Amino acid sequence: MPNLDFYAVADDWLAVLEAVFGLGLFRVLESDSAPDRELREFQTAAEVLESPRGRSLALFVVEAGPEPMAKRIEFLPGVAGDATFRYTCEGWGLVQLYYYGPLGTRQLRWSHTNHNTQKRAAAWARTTSRLGDPAAWNWPAVTSASNKLNRIIRRMAVSKIGSHPVLPHAAEFIAQAGLRYEYGTGIHVTPSYGMVNR
Repeated sequence: MPNLDFYAVADDWLAVLEAVFGLGLFRVLESDSAPDRELREFQTAAEVLESPRGRSLALFVVEAGPEPMAKRIEFLPGVAGDATFRYTCEGWGLVQLYYYGPLGTRQLRWSHTNHNTQKRAAAWARTTSRLGDPAAWNWPAVTSASNKLNRIIRRMAVSKIGSHPVLPHAAEFIAQAGLRYEYGTGIHVTPSYGMVNR
């Protein structure tokens, strides 16, 4: 299964990033550029942490497919101040890695990894021809690299909530903040409407 939702806070995110670079399997790019800027490629975990766009990444498995594509998105006048465009990183076999982290002290959202499968990419290729032929990707290499990253994240975990690994600093945050109720895309202090308060 390519998808993994996991709980992480800042120091955990650094550990995940160090694992990504340590594997030596990925080129690490922004999923979306800053307004009026090109997509940025990162060489170190520190660069990712310093970037305001370093919470949403596209991982390109080296030599597993065509170069990632930068799709330009034009802004309507005034939508983003004086900015007129941004880029988004695209490619059938890119692995997504997103860090969401805490929202204040009342909620911790899942962080996330995922990638397309060959079957899904083939189905969407009919309507998204700009990305080329999904058969040009080495899907076993994409899946293998993604699975290795997911295994490392799972090994970092000190516990699980449901099926979601909880990394060490996230576990401390959850305990200190009194987060008890998992619903939606994370764990919360208060129950959802209609949820049994235990």
